[in-house]
Amino acid sequence: MPGLTFIDCDHLALKPAEKEDIDFLREGVNHPEVRRYISAFRTPYNEARYRNDLRSRGGDDPSLLAVLKEGEFAGEPVGTVSLSPLIERDGYANFGVWFHPKAWGEGYAIEASAYLIEYGFGRLRLHRVSATLMTLNEASKTLCERLGFVHEGTARQAQFVDGEYVDVERYGLLVDEWEGPKAVLDGLAV
Repeated sequence: MPGLTFIDCDHLALKPAEKEDIDFLREGVNHPEVRRYISAFRTPYNEARYRNDLRSRGGDDPSLLAVLKEGEFAGEPVGTVSLSPLIERDGYANFGVWFHPKAWGEGYAIEASAYLIEYGFGRLRLHRVSATLMTLNEASKTLCERLGFVHEGTARQAQFVDGEYVDVERYGLLVDEWEGPKAVLDGLAV
């Protein structure tokens, strides 16, 4: 069960992962529908790898579990959002997100993402947040665009996936372009 809330959202609480969350994290990143679009998950994660990650976690890079606050699955994690690496001297972080397929289509990813980006620009005083995703990942493209990210270019055949090279899309969001969670989430039914 995840610990103390780090960022309180409308329907979710964003919390640091703990040892008790390893089973959920391992299951999520090893799920075929999650793994297929995230190159960092090409090598399967096992419990030992997650335990090592939790021990070595340091710095201010927020990597947080999204935990439901209400409903049938209240108190259960459904995904993660992160700003990592965070490079303070440049006012920069890379945005990352994955949600378990059981939580897809419910608006949780955009809610968690909007609140994390708000934290990045407000509390961490970032100037820029970037996102990198495979061209084939339509859901992540839509998420970035709804959050206000601007498409900055395509890196052709930048990653090797399932026996072929695929293009990678690069997105960026500057602090003065960010309109806040309310602007992103208005009209969103969760």
